[in-house]
Amino acid sequence: MAKKGSGASDREIEGLMRLVHVIEAQHRARPTSALDLRARMLIQELGLNGETPIVSVRQSLRLSPSTLTSLADRLERDGYLERRRHPTDRRAVVLALTATGKRAYLAEKEFYRHLIDDSLSPLDADARAHVLAALGGMTQPVGEL
Repeated sequence: MAKKGSGASDREIEGLMRLVHVIEAQHRARPTSALDLRARMLIQELGLNGETPIVSVRQSLRLSPSTLTSLADRLERDGYLERRRHPTDRRAVVLALTATGKRAYLAEKEFYRHLIDDSLSPLDADARAHVLAALGGMTQPVGEL
């Protein structure tokens, strides 16, 4: 049964769960999918917001300091991002995508564009517009995974 007060029915929750499984299966099936979920989330965060203080990234993605540090270390080593000093607060560190990271972000956007197009193709125009409007309104972080 749905959590009291959530407003979502069991059917809606199960539908969302299935959607997440489909997305992950599609990602795993991609020949270029070397990035795990957290890495993709970090790349998406930086792609959406540009150069971002590490503290803001940690809060937005709800990752522990050690988890984000390990993730950033790996993505920096693999050439997806770089650490820089904050332009006005020299004590702070910002994360920024490299050219490789920007290409990965654009590939993620294209992946989701195709996924949405394929998933919504059976719907009529009105239903499709409602789903796209709902997706556009989903801006809250989902928490640490």
